[in-house]
Amino acid sequence: MSEHGNWAEWVYIGVVCALLVWVGAEAWNVERLVEHVPADAEVIKVTGQQWFWSFEHQDGTIEIGELHVEKGKAYKFEVTSKDVIHSFNIHDYVVLIDAVPGRINIVWFAPDEVAEHEIQCREYCGLLHYNMRAKLYVEDST
Repeated sequence: MSEHGNWAEWVYIGVVCALLVWVGAEAWNVERLVEHVPADAEVIKVTGQQWFWSFEHQDGTIEIGELHVEKGKAYKFEVTSKDVIHSFNIHDYVVLIDAVPGRINIVWFAPDEVAEHEIQCREYCGLLHYNMRAKLYVEDST
């Protein structure tokens, strides 16, 4: 009976080790995907400020409270804040990154369908935090 119990322990240990290796590999793959921004991604500077978002495109165009992007293109967001910590979130695309004064955090995404999405702050940033929203408009390329 002790031999059978010993064998079962080794199977259990092997399964646990295999699961840990698999979870570690998946975590590394997700991190690699998040950190490797496509070379052709358009840069958009995102600035949080009590209590609105502003977006500056590579061509110098600035949008406040709304952001227009094209379906099928990659976008690299350089996110910062002018005052307190905010958190830039496009829920439908699982985009979430902190906006910190004096620091630029980077996240990217590539919208795949024409639609409208909410952009919001996910970090309590003061009295009107609930109102710190913007609209993302994903449009067909022209």
